[in-house]
Amino acid sequence: MQPAARNAIAAVLVLVAIVGLVFTVRLAVTGDANTSDALPDSVDRLIPDSGDEVLAQSSVGVDLAVGFDAYLIVNGTEIRTEADGLTKDLGLGLVTFQPGNGKPVDTLLPEKNCVIAMVWPQTEGEDSAEPVSWCFNAA
Repeated sequence: MQPAARNAIAAVLVLVAIVGLVFTVRLAVTGDANTSDALPDSVDRLIPDSGDEVLAQSSVGVDLAVGFDAYLIVNGTEIRTEADGLTKDLGLGLVTFQPGNGKPVDTLLPEKNCVIAMVWPQTEGEDSAEPVSWCFNAA
């Protein structure tokens, strides 16, 4: 193959790679406010959706796929047990927490709130938990 042909093929390949990279970056879902758009297979829905605006006493949590379990970290505070106010209905796949008096989190913060759901397959146990994080606003 002649050098000119090789250079033309190399230039086309580089151009295709650049165009592919641009499309990948533009289609990527990133940031806490977009988490609801790209959930892992273990999570069917976030409560509330990332980027939503809710009341300060609203429930937070996850709707899990069948066979998964979770606990929550709300604005840095772990909510792990029923005594903390964590509600689990694994038959429905719901793990939720509603802030209130006497609970580790009595109200959501004004403006931005962030939640981390530590999610794991029930067959593997909590040691295999992976974080799913998102943020939303409260008024």
